[in-house]
Amino acid sequence: MKSRLLLSLACLLLLVSSAPAMAAAREPLTQAEAMRRLSFMVGAWAGTGWTILPSGARQEFLQTEWIRYQAGDLVISVEGQGRDKADPRTIVDSALAVINYNDVTGEYRWEAFSRGHVTTVTPVVGDHRFEWSLQTPAFTTRYTLTFTDTTWHEIGETTTDGGATWRQNFQMDLRRLY
Repeated sequence: MKSRLLLSLACLLLLVSSAPAMAAAREPLTQAEAMRRLSFMVGAWAGTGWTILPSGARQEFLQTEWIRYQAGDLVISVEGQGRDKADPRTIVDSALAVINYNDVTGEYRWEAFSRGHVTTVTPVVGDHRFEWSLQTPAFTTRYTLTFTDTTWHEIGETTTDGGATWRQNFQMDLRRLY
């Protein structure tokens, strides 16, 4: 009886002493931790790309992106500018986006502003990977960004059949400036 009581107390003590470690392993990311997961994106980037215009014509461009932490490192701003490759004086796209993390919902938020439109979505964040999608009743466009320490490769793809088939309509290849 005594040994059974001692064994029960030992098990209870082991369970209570390991509970904080088990809880810590399951705790959601804090805003600061979540934003640090995106550090691979931060810096200045430049390179080239192409897009398929609504007319079906392919437009090539020169792209510069400035990505930096803001607001106490709890927000990342993404500022991009595209210039016509044939005439670099002509700006063909200018965009601003912000990324933040809600530690209550455990989700990132991507809010982008371009050409008079605002897009707010929940991106998918992975190891040196960032993906976001724009959904309309007629189509879905997804952008997949992959990074190394020195490169940023991004493709855009569109589907009109619910994702059964995808057609690439955008590509950008940038190098880190700093």
